[in-house]
Amino acid sequence: MHNSAPRWTAPVRVHLQCGLERGFVCVHDALDFLQYEWPSRTGALYARAANLCRLALDGGLPADIAREAFIFACLEAGMPVAGERRSRRRRVRDTLAASLVASHAADTRMAHALAHGG
Repeated sequence: MHNSAPRWTAPVRVHLQCGLERGFVCVHDALDFLQYEWPSRTGALYARAANLCRLALDGGLPADIAREAFIFACLEAGMPVAGERRSRRRRVRDTLAASLVASHAADTRMAHALAHGG
């Protein structure tokens, strides 16, 4: 663990795909796991979690927002989080869907602006 890393108000206990459980107490631990041990570096919530963890480490975001993003990424990757309700899986799916819709809308606005010289 990194001593200067922003700590979360509560640790995150993740059930890894190998069957072990691992705890994360700060943003640095989560980002390290995302960068070097993540089972698949794909998924919208994976990328979002990595970006929000970086922002939190730079002081531009509260650590607990990065914590929530990390939890969502774990669930997206099929790694249950201890103490998290199953309803969170539905929120992960809804968050992912909203993210994809927002991304498509932004791409459409950009294409429209470029096509019209704006």
